[in-house]
Amino acid sequence: MKNINKFYALLITMTFGFSLIGNVGADDLDLFLTDNSDSGDNSFYKEDGSLVIIRGAKDSGIIVKGTDDGMEQEYYVVPKDDGSKTFIYDEGLTVCDNNGCY
Repeated sequence: MKNINKFYALLITMTFGFSLIGNVGADDLDLFLTDNSDSGDNSFYKEDGSLVIIRGAKDSGIIVKGTDDGMEQEYYVVPKDDGSKTFIYDEGLTVCDNNGCY
């Protein structure tokens, strides 16, 4: 009788556990607690394979140009108008605001 009670307790626990796991969607699981809603965050790889990370920009992206030697790639960053800092992690850290970059 004790084994049957343990079996039912385990079955009920597993049922509740799987139903809780099934109700959690990928959108509900945010491990890093970041707000990416129009935040100006961007990251991409340059032609040489190095990573560029941009945080807090008004706009940023990649421009690909065709030249006589082939394709050329460069990126652009537009800081926010409110004066908040924009961080660019490329070969080093560059901090920009509406007064310039340093």
